[in-house]
Amino acid sequence: MDTSLSAHLAQIWTAPSRGAAMQRCERVRAEPGRGLVGDRYHAGTGTFSGRYEVKPGVREVSLIHDSAIAECSRRLARPVDAGMLRRNLVIAGLSETDLRGQTLRIGEVRLEILASCPPCNYLSRLLAMDMRRGLSHIGGMRGRIAAGGMLVKGEVVVVEQATRRL
Repeated sequence: MDTSLSAHLAQIWTAPSRGAAMQRCERVRAEPGRGLVGDRYHAGTGTFSGRYEVKPGVREVSLIHDSAIAECSRRLARPVDAGMLRRNLVIAGLSETDLRGQTLRIGEVRLEILASCPPCNYLSRLLAMDMRRGLSHIGGMRGRIAAGGMLVKGEVVVVEQATRRL
């Protein structure tokens, strides 16, 4: 599949438990109401599981633009990779950056983008870097899985519809 001209799922990451290293995946099952199979939030063991829950599903999946990772590296003047940032999905080639209130279709999966995913002190402590500076206003998004299925690296990402602005 040639994804050079379209938005696509560039990377998939999960961590089996709180604080565990993120693991890159080629594919993962997305389950509504639970998250990504094999990830700490699916298991209910993520650092923020059950805490600060703004609305149901807000911790099911996290996403970030690949351009945000590059900008974070620039700001911190050191290489940062997606796994370090503890976001599940890396999207490449999407021009729209504020996707709150939008629904993304990635293959058979539908993700409702509910909130931004700003950098936190936990991430700064874990990486011993000022991630608030590195990811200020570009930390990613959080979403809920509206329709489950397999997420496969390389699949096209489509902004399907506007739900409501949050």
